[in-house]
Amino acid sequence: METSEVLCYGEIGIDNIIQADDLPSPEKAVFPTSDSYHGGGAASNTAVWLASLGVKVKLTGNVIGHDLYGDMTMEGLRKHSNIDSTLVEQRDGVTTPFTRAIVTPDGERSFLIFGYPQAPKIQLNKKDLDGVKYLALDLYGGPERLDTARLAFESGVSTAIGDVIWPDHPVLPFTSIATNSGSYIRQSFPGVDMRQHARKLQSISKGIVITTDGPRMTHILDAQGNGFTIQPPAVTAIDATGAGDAFRSGLLYGLLRGFDLPRSVCWGVAAGSLKVKNLGAATTIPGFNEIEALANSLPIQPDH
Repeated sequence: METSEVLCYGEIGIDNIIQADDLPSPEKAVFPTSDSYHGGGAASNTAVWLASLGVKVKLTGNVIGHDLYGDMTMEGLRKHSNIDSTLVEQRDGVTTPFTRAIVTPDGERSFLIFGYPQAPKIQLNKKDLDGVKYLALDLYGGPERLDTARLAFESGVSTAIGDVIWPDHPVLPFTSIATNSGSYIRQSFPGVDMRQHARKLQSISKGIVITTDGPRMTHILDAQGNGFTIQPPAVTAIDATGAGDAFRSGLLYGLLRGFDLPRSVCWGVAAGSLKVKNLGAATTIPGFNEIEALANSLPIQPDH
């Protein structure tokens, strides 16, 4: 296989998506309207999106098992010729991680997560990064995430890391691009001014800091601390699972193809916005022309 432009490291597993009119609570039963299975995990979702956009990707992270979900995972990955899955390891005695996501009519989801912390993790070496331009990394793991970010950063590979919201997080100095969730920031830092918070992160990372916020304004700081905003389009959300992974994929696609940062973020916003219209994190990828047309239609405003 040709040299991969992006290495996606992190979660690899299966999503069980359950659509329901409401969430269950004590003494309140809920009757789901659908129950389906999809490829899942932030690293795997990002890899599938990038591969569908024509980007050569290498995928690794947690080990998966020789079980039903493991076989489903590998079968799904083999459908994408742009994904190099030679570092995805199936191992006897390992249970493939999975997530049960209850999705309500507003597209929001509540997660029950099984097996990711317990699954063994692949340790990368410098040779695994040969030819790679970007590391796409999720932080939903242990010390191997920091080791991977440091290895990539010190090897001259740009790092795109999700939800680096803590100013004292040891990975922040190794973060070239932080893609953070506004709702996660508000939950973790009640009452915080998100723009000031982003500027604090940027002063430490010296990189790009992007704060997405669902249908609300996306705020961006470039590596020099200059800010701008992009308003996502109005869409009817069916399932927000994997929207951040789609965003990161569109962003990296743009940067890899030589677009400037504002246009690349427009690609990220377009991919994330179109993703929420479909069930599953990366089951239905919109057509290239649809993403491109939406990205080109989005206005970019300076952040005052």
